[in-house]
Amino acid sequence: MLKNSFSLKGAIFDLDGTLFVSPYNWKEIKRRLGVREGLILDHLNSLEEPERSRKFKLLEKMEREATSKGKVAEGAKELINFLKDRNVKIGVLTNNSRELAKKLISKIKIPLDVLVTRDDGVYKPYPEAMNRALSLLGLKSEECIYVGDNVLDIKAAEPFTFRNVFIIDKVISEEVKKEYKNKVVFVNSLFEVIEFLDGK
Repeated sequence: MLKNSFSLKGAIFDLDGTLFVSPYNWKEIKRRLGVREGLILDHLNSLEEPERSRKFKLLEKMEREATSKGKVAEGAKELINFLKDRNVKIGVLTNNSRELAKKLISKIKIPLDVLVTRDDGVYKPYPEAMNRALSLLGLKSEECIYVGDNVLDIKAAEPFTFRNVFIIDKVISEEVKKEYKNKVVFVNSLFEVIEFLDGK
C-alpha cells in the first residue's frame, strides 16, 4: 500500500495492453518476422539492410492492423484524470513506433508530458529506456509509479526504485506472480490502481 501517495510526482505507463488493448498475435508476428527466440526488436536490429528495413515495415503493418481493432483500456481515462487532478506528470514508455503511439494516445486523450518510443533508439526492458523517460520527466524513480501489463514491464522496472509497480494481471503466470509478489502490485484493472493510490 502506498504511503503519502501524493507526494507522488510522476507516473510512467506502458501503452499496448495497458492503456490501449489490441488483439496482438505475438506468436504469429514472431513467425512472420523470423524471430525464433528473444526480443523482436533485438532480432530486427541485428539484421543487415535492406532486410532490417523490410522487416520493420512488416512489423509496423502488423501493429497497425492489430491496433485498428483495439480499444481504450477500461479505467485508462479515469486513472489519467485522477493523476492529473493531483498534478502528477504523465509519461508513456512503449516499444511501439512514435507514429502509432501518438495515434493511440490521441484516442485516449492523454494530457501527456513525455513519450518515449523505440524510435528514440531505446526500448524495454533495457534500463536506458526507463532512464530516458525519467530524465525527460525530470524525476527520480522513487517519486513515480510504473504501470504495465506483462513480464517485459516487470523487467523494465526491476532495476529502479519506483514507489510502486502495478501490473495488470491478464497474462502473468502464477510462477512469475510468486517470484515478484513482494516487488509488484498485481491488479485486475486500472480502476484498482486508483483504489490503491486513493488509499481505499
